[in-house]
Amino acid sequence: MRLLFAIKGLVIAGGGAERVFVEVVNALSARGHEIHVATFDHPDQELFYDVAPDIRIHLFGAGEPGVSTPRSNIPKIMRRIRKLAADIQPDAAAAFMHSTYVPVAAGLIGSGVPMILSEHTAGAHFAGRPLEKALTRLVQKLSFAKTVVSPIIKSEHAPAFHRNLIVLPNPVDMNAFAPAREIAPDKVILCVGGLRVEKDQESLIAAFEQIADRHPGWKLRLVGDGTTRPQIEAQIARSPVAGRIQLPGVLKDVPAEYAKAAIVAMPSRYEALPMVAIEAMASGRPVIGFSDCAGAAALIRNDVNGLLIDPANGRVTALAEALETLITDEDLRRSLSRQAPDTVQSYSLDAVVDRWETLLQAAASNNRNAVQQMADETGSV
Repeated sequence: MRLLFAIKGLVIAGGGAERVFVEVVNALSARGHEIHVATFDHPDQELFYDVAPDIRIHLFGAGEPGVSTPRSNIPKIMRRIRKLAADIQPDAAAAFMHSTYVPVAAGLIGSGVPMILSEHTAGAHFAGRPLEKALTRLVQKLSFAKTVVSPIIKSEHAPAFHRNLIVLPNPVDMNAFAPAREIAPDKVILCVGGLRVEKDQESLIAAFEQIADRHPGWKLRLVGDGTTRPQIEAQIARSPVAGRIQLPGVLKDVPAEYAKAAIVAMPSRYEALPMVAIEAMASGRPVIGFSDCAGAAALIRNDVNGLLIDPANGRVTALAEALETLITDEDLRRSLSRQAPDTVQSYSLDAVVDRWETLLQAAASNNRNAVQQMADETGSV
């Protein structure tokens, strides 16, 4: 198949959606499909991610890294994607995240190209954003299918939108993370993710401060960058344990980070299906997350592969107690580490790309019965 994939940007480190995007397009390319990738990045910018060399990249020059796309650029994006589709005549198109798929789908209306929307955030993101929510619903009705990353996220959609709504989880290359299972970790609590309000690294820092004096050998390592970096830097500077909190920024060798960590903390207020948790578990590392976060609840099995904690008595207090539990109970930590890899095998790259291939083939042949079947099958996973 000749396939067109679109995403907002690949020139700076993004979140899990960008890594998923690259894994999927690279895997489809390796299976012999002709892949074209469109982004809003500028032509003179170098991609941060390693896209397969036989994939054709089209940079629209319609957005800046790390910031919202100006509304005045939306018509340009719509024109560019429509012209690109006319030039390459793809069998199907897919766009990741609503900031991309809304203008891309609008641009392809009437083009004859079947469109797949791929959402990678939780419904909590749309609270207080009625226009964004309305636009995502509109383009879903006009598109061939929409994917979400877990049954929990699917359940957040009204039943009227389930007809072409397919659960398609985030894939992980298990082979890249398996070596960590044979490596003895350091006394490191790791948090990987963009520095943004919803990720709530601030609560994790505060929780670490509460227990740090009782566990002097342990360090907290926050890998990532983003809009809240100034606030986090200021919080660390004020901290009585500032020398034990590391903020290295964005790092490409993520598997090495999991290998060094004994505990992975995910303090997010909301996530859809966090790559961090899947990667950590594939590495044999226990994960701490909150029960009111859809992504954490979908992945963490309490006392099996991590600790799923209740924020009712305060996020900082709950995090501090969970961290102390895993620090002091080495037997529990080892048990969770041993069991974690088996709990995420269904997210293997091959298994997920198989489903992507099935969906894209259905789109290319306009087989709506196949999409309905996929929607029905995954609705009860």
